[in-house]
Parts: sequence; structure tokens; C-alpha cells
Amino acid sequence: MLQSIHIQNYAIIDELGIQFSHRMNVITGETGAGKSILMGALSLILGDRADTAVLLQRDKKCVVEGSFGVKGRKEVLAFFAENELDVEDEVVIRREIAPTGKSRAFVNDTPVNLEQLRKLSSLLVDLHRQFDTLELGESDFQREVLDALAGQGAALEEYRNTYRTWQSAVRELATLQEQKAQFNKEFDYNKFLFDELSEGGWKDNELEELDQELKLLNNSEGIKNALSKVYYDLKEGEQPMVQQLKVLQHSLHQYAAFHEELKGLADRISSVQIELQDIAGDVERVNEDVGYDPRRIEEINERLSMGYKLLKKHGVHTTSELLVISRRLEEKLKDSLQVDESIAAGEKEVGRLLQEVKKRRRLCPKLVRRRSSRWSSRSTSC
Repeated sequence: MLQSIHIQNYAIIDELGIQFSHRMNVITGETGAGKSILMGALSLILGDRADTAVLLQRDKKCVVEGSFGVKGRKEVLAFFAENELDVEDEVVIRREIAPTGKSRAFVNDTPVNLEQLRKLSSLLVDLHRQFDTLELGESDFQREVLDALAGQGAALEEYRNTYRTWQSAVRELATLQEQKAQFNKEFDYNKFLFDELSEGGWKDNELEELDQELKLLNNSEGIKNALSKVYYDLKEGEQPMVQQLKVLQHSLHQYAAFHEELKGLADRISSVQIELQDIAGDVERVNEDVGYDPRRIEEINERLSMGYKLLKKHGVHTTSELLVISRRLEEKLKDSLQVDESIAAGEKEVGRLLQEVKKRRRLCPKLVRRRSSRWSSRSTSC
């Protein structure tokens, strides 16, 4: 209920405050007395658009403030909770219009937007204007009146909640069906791409490793020549390095007793000789492993050709990226198969909720029957 209104710098009003009785209040006056101005000021705090034309003094802001009693109003309390506003038994709505045209609205000194203000004011004020009686002929208005007279707010709210849940399920089902249609369009193409990648049986870093192996095979002849020369110089030449170091180490070792550093030098030469002997063994082993294999080269070239085509096709550069694409395609194919299950579950849920909606309608108590068939056919929204 509107308890008071305070107006500053609005139209012809410099400043005005009105306190309203908790009983019926009537404002009367001749044409031009200012009744419509009061209603215009009230409309501002109800969320109407603001205009600097209403400023009495153009260099000062206009302020309209209304106080409303809301104790026990559940719908108002619900609005405050939904919009995270402080709940009080009295609501103070203030609207300010600056000379620049900027408008601000406050609820209990907390800034709100116009949409919030309109929603709140619709719960506080029922404003009837000249042509509002035309609503009497609208079926929606008639149902609202009958619902109010029936006093079945709780049953009606349960029906509305069930109906909204059903509508939400219908929308979710429609989304799934659209998703399925899109999946169907892409399924064959995605399956072709996935099969193409799967048939290759690619492993992580395979193309990179094959490329390295191909380089080795293509250079195998030069590598074997180099390894053979190293092994020959180390162990099988006319003067093998390993044998020469052994001779040098022996020549120093026989005089070690005569100089304190000769033994250390001989031991170091011995260590080098042993290390070169190990190197010669590894060179021989690697030389045996390296070989020119034209069949293997052909296999690698075929594999690389297939892999490079896939890399170019999917716009990537590594085998790992190909495997990521393969996994994504597999997930899409699984989703396209699972959506059928989701649609079946959604259809079942929509059907269940529809039956619940019909049940709620049947459970809503009937209103008092009217002798007019027109009114009896327009019962509660249930």
C-alpha cells in the first residue's frame, strides 16, 4: 500500500509531500488542478520513461520518492530475495532525473534498473487509467479475476510450476532433436574421417620417427664407410691406434720406478687405450646394425606419403595432432549415438510431465458455476 509520496522539481511542483491514510484516499479537483501531474510523478517511480521536460527548474534534478508498506506480501519478499535486495516491512522507491537527462532508480537506497523497478512496482501498485476497463473483455483478465475469487492460489501455483517444468523439458527435447539432425548431417563424413585415421593405426610420433629412419637408410652407405674406416684405424690398420697406445703405455711403465710421474702417465695412456678399445667395439656393433634395405625404404616412403596427405588434409603438422583429431571424431560419433538415448529419455520425461500437468488441472477445485455458459467455460487457469 502506498503510504506517502514526496515530489521535488516536477512539472509545476517545486516540492510537495503527501501522507496517505490506511483507509480509502481520494484526490479531487478541477481540470488543470494537478491531478494528472501527481499521477505522472507516481508513474516515474513505477518505471515510466523519464524526460527532462518535466523539470520545473532545468538546473536542478527532479526527485520522486514513494513509501510502500509490504509487510506479509510474499510475492514482494520473493522479488527481494530473487534480486538480492534487503528485505524490510517498508519499501522506499526513489527516482531521480538529472538536468542532463540521466535517470536513476533506487529501492531502499540500492540502485536498480528500470526492468527491476517495473517488476517491483507491478507488485505494489495496480494503476487504472481511462481505458483500462477494456481489459474486462479479455479472456486472460477474466481468468485472473476468477482465479482470485476462487482462492486457490496454492493449487494454481503448483500447476504453473509443473507446466513450466513440462515446457522446459519440451524445449530441452527440441534441442536434442535439433542436435540429432545436425549429427545426422555430419555422421557419415565424420565416420569416413575417423575410419581413415583409424585404419592407418598411427602411433604417437610415428611420422617423425619414420622420417628419421628414412634419413638413416638413405645415408647408410656413407655411414658404414665412415664406421668401417674408424674401426680399421682403431684396431686393424697397419699401425692400429689401440695397439700403438698399448706399446706407448708399456714403454713408460717399465721406467715408472725411476720417476714419480711416469706411472701416472702410463695409467692415463692405459685408460685411453681401454676406452678406444671399447669405442672400437661399439663402432663394430653399430656398423653391423646399419644396412641399406630398399624394401624397408619403400615401406617407409609409402607410410610417410599416407601420413603427409593426412597432415595436409587436416591442416596439422605432427602425428600427435592427427591422434587428437581422431579422438575428437570418435567422441562426436559416440555423441551422435548417445543422443538417441537422450531423446528417448527426454520423450519419456515430457510424457510424464504432460500427464502430471493434466492431473494438476483435474485436481484444481472448480469455481462456482455461472449460469452464463460464457463464464462457466472460462474457469480458473487450472
